[in-house]
Amino acid sequence: MNPFSVKTYQGPEYFFDREKETGKLLDAIHSERNLTLFSHRRFGKTMLIQHVFRKLDKKTYQPFFIDLFATRSLVQFAQKLSEVLYDKKIMHESRLNKILGSLGASLSFDPISGNPKINFSLVNRENVIRSLPELFRSIRDHSKNAVIAFDEFQEVAGYEEDNAEATIRTIMQSFPEITFLFSGSKKSLMKEILMMELHEIDRESYAREVFSILNKYNKAFDPDVIYRVLDMTYCHTGFTQMVFSRIYSESEETIDHNLFEQVWSDILEDHKSMAREQEFLLPALQWKTLIAIAREEFVKAPQSREFSLKYNLSSPSSVARSVQALLDKGLIIESGEMGLRLYNVLIQKNLQRIYG
Repeated sequence: MNPFSVKTYQGPEYFFDREKETGKLLDAIHSERNLTLFSHRRFGKTMLIQHVFRKLDKKTYQPFFIDLFATRSLVQFAQKLSEVLYDKKIMHESRLNKILGSLGASLSFDPISGNPKINFSLVNRENVIRSLPELFRSIRDHSKNAVIAFDEFQEVAGYEEDNAEATIRTIMQSFPEITFLFSGSKKSLMKEILMMELHEIDRESYAREVFSILNKYNKAFDPDVIYRVLDMTYCHTGFTQMVFSRIYSESEETIDHNLFEQVWSDILEDHKSMAREQEFLLPALQWKTLIAIAREEFVKAPQSREFSLKYNLSSPSSVARSVQALLDKGLIIESGEMGLRLYNVLIQKNLQRIYG
């Protein structure tokens, strides 16, 4: 097994750091406080929630994890919630069928695989919205100390229905017995007083975790290579884990600089087209601004005249608008005191290689 997971939670022994954040989430759950978890993409929000749920006493709490990614309406929201209800089997199937009937949905089985499928294709939107509280009521009535985590909750702000988020939050307020966790990657859309933000894992803490795992698996390694990976990926969890996963899987005897160079070059080559395609997706000034930020690596004052002159950009005010547009698109992110950088580490490194 590759201990450097990229996509799935493999258990507490392979979960890196986040002890403070884990404690805060557990404290919120034990205190029955709703909490919002924010970070940029690929910082490990989903795995953190799964890690916290793993630590809950199953005799005391009933956790529900609902991924709202790519949902576009309250109907799809209800479908996701219904599917989780079915999977958890917290109530008799006849009771669930009655609830689905109130929504105008139905439970069927795939004739080939035999897998259950909840069908919302012919439902009446208004009927679903009116009956939505019944889903939450069922969770409250059939679960002890229910905890519901909505991943990618910012999707709700873009739903087809007007005031979809207000509708959902109003319903939630009617069920104070349920603890809600909201996770998302767009801070401006995560409107919550109690918010916890994930940042990069501390470099030394990350290194110690990697050293420990490699020693556990009797893998010889050069510590400088580990630090090199952390520095090249800025400890941005998703990208860092990707590199460590590739290095581990391709290592035979020792993890050394030669192996890192080979793997790093292959990864960048694999993602080269992703960097170049931005040129065709962005307006000219935004593209030039993106290249400039990539070449600088971190930019503290993108609106300054010096930055505009150095990279032959437009007026500082125009560059400021381009920077805001790139922030809104999620192509660049704020990285604390370091300033702005590209969100995608691999695009940044490829643009540096191409444009110097």
